[in-house]
Amino acid sequence: MAYCKNSIKFNLKNTSDKKEKSQIILVHPIDGERFRYYTGKRIEPIYWSIEKQRAKPSYSNALTLNDYLNTLSNFVEDKINNHRIIGKKLFPEDLKNLLNERFNKESTHNLFSKFDEYIEVSNTKRAVNTLKKYKTTLKQLKEYSEVRHVRVEYDLINLSFLDKLRDYLIDEYKLTNNSVAKYFKTLKSFLNWSVERGYTTNLEFQKFKTKQFDGEIYFLTWEELIKIVGLEISNPKLDRVRDLFCFGCFTGLRFSDIQNLKQENINRDTIQIQTLKTKGKTTIPLNQYSRMIYEKYQSDETFMLFNTISNQKMNQYLKELGKLAEINEPVQVIRFLGSTRIDKIVPKYEVLTSHVARKTFITNAMIRGMSTEVIMDITTHTSYRSFQRYFKIVDEHKKEQMDKVFG
Repeated sequence: MAYCKNSIKFNLKNTSDKKEKSQIILVHPIDGERFRYYTGKRIEPIYWSIEKQRAKPSYSNALTLNDYLNTLSNFVEDKINNHRIIGKKLFPEDLKNLLNERFNKESTHNLFSKFDEYIEVSNTKRAVNTLKKYKTTLKQLKEYSEVRHVRVEYDLINLSFLDKLRDYLIDEYKLTNNSVAKYFKTLKSFLNWSVERGYTTNLEFQKFKTKQFDGEIYFLTWEELIKIVGLEISNPKLDRVRDLFCFGCFTGLRFSDIQNLKQENINRDTIQIQTLKTKGKTTIPLNQYSRMIYEKYQSDETFMLFNTISNQKMNQYLKELGKLAEINEPVQVIRFLGSTRIDKIVPKYEVLTSHVARKTFITNAMIRGMSTEVIMDITTHTSYRSFQRYFKIVDEHKKEQMDKVFG
């Protein structure tokens, strides 16, 4: 039986492990251009006949698979012949669309539109910041496609594609390895969602691994925090930033939750809130410091407790605030861009961000004796793994204090 009609061939994607299933690719030259189409099928190379370009009889599903490949081959041959008869040129993209339509396979050209759909269905399930991350990932994929002239399609996403995308994010955006890992986590989430809905059968992305390093935990010591609390500030904007930041330091709330805190969330000296990120509910008692800040902004109105400010502006003002309070302790900043390690020493005020408030709460609460269970309940953490690094910091702090007191 002649299988290779009109130079229509089926090749397996190269794999080092002959027992691992490999993608079956339809290959055909069109006007000197090599047309490749992922059939949506896989097979172990040991069951594949290179000569016949079909599954060997020993393969358990050989009959069904070979019938499918024959149907594909006949379909392509018919379309090529039909175009020749009417004297119309058949472009590779046209043939791909015909195959997608015939075999009920979503066009890989629609990956970006499917990502839009993924964002849309996530609107009611994900936090605002998570949705922003989704949109940024899609934006960067589109820019990568335009800048590097790369087709971003479901069937073309393999280890080589992901390696090049990672290099692009590091070279073009100067992203650290940790930032790249976060974007790839989003991309993998989208691709898994696409597989579940039958938009693609390509699982190559699941093999991709990104290295993520535990960053330094920057926090204010109790002395530094009280120094900021008592700082005389004449600038109203800086004063409000100080209050927002310190409220996080004394409650453990994320910046996004503080921004969304309503007057009605605080009653009888407790904060009752469902967090935006984890959707976890928590009750946080006010202490003398958080109560003092709350009373400053307390109102009979039902509006937000604090006026909103962008995270970018918040972080900008925090560095100004830290410098004014002389939070100058030298800290080490380590970043990895690919294989390059960037290591520098800066004054602590330069690393102040809104997220440092939450870390300051957790670290000082542990140092001052609050139980881990209570801290986790306040911060809505569900795993001890998140706290492992804090234990190390607390132990180091104890040693420093012991040496300081006893020499």
